[in-house]
Amino acid sequence: MVLDFVFIIIIVILLILNILIRIMGKQAQKVSNGSGLSGFEIARQISSRLSPNEPHIIKKNGKYLDHYNQERNVIKLSPLVFDGEDLYASLVAINIALETAKERKTGCIIRKLNSFLVIASYIMIFLGAFANNILVIRLGMILFILSFLIEFILVSTFLRNKEEMAKLYNLIKKENLIKPTAKYKDYFTVLSFLHLATLPYSFINYFR
Repeated sequence: MVLDFVFIIIIVILLILNILIRIMGKQAQKVSNGSGLSGFEIARQISSRLSPNEPHIIKKNGKYLDHYNQERNVIKLSPLVFDGEDLYASLVAINIALETAKERKTGCIIRKLNSFLVIASYIMIFLGAFANNILVIRLGMILFILSFLIEFILVSTFLRNKEEMAKLYNLIKKENLIKPTAKYKDYFTVLSFLHLATLPYSFINYFR
């Protein structure tokens, strides 16, 4: 059935993304950021410029679970990112801090609702399997596919916005967040898909 095929394709895409991000992440961790700034300092500089209310930035355990909690106005960074002075820490800190911008408020709300959509899909698939009800399983699969598409649109919309990308590049260059500045281009696009890659367990962020 078409639904089964689409679901399998999405699972494969997520697996490939996870592998790719982990490979790129390890490579980026070996590249020192010449600015000498930690992920915490970079997130603070960007969020203080973009957010009308400067968020609190804390260190929280959980690899690949760095995120911005809009309701609490808190940026949560893993120790690897919070303390890191490498390219990986810099790029993840930038990606998360960008979410504090006023114009991305809607995206944060959608992302939070989307994470609970993932939970709902798991519940339906599990209940359907337990009750041997194919219809419920398929409804769960539809919810998961929908959540994937929503997250993909959120990420790709920003990456396609040339004006926003140019502003980001200028900000990085002006504030000397990454040295040399050109380094960020090699990894930024791939690491921008971190939220998509971690979609299957993104809901954990809202219980941490």
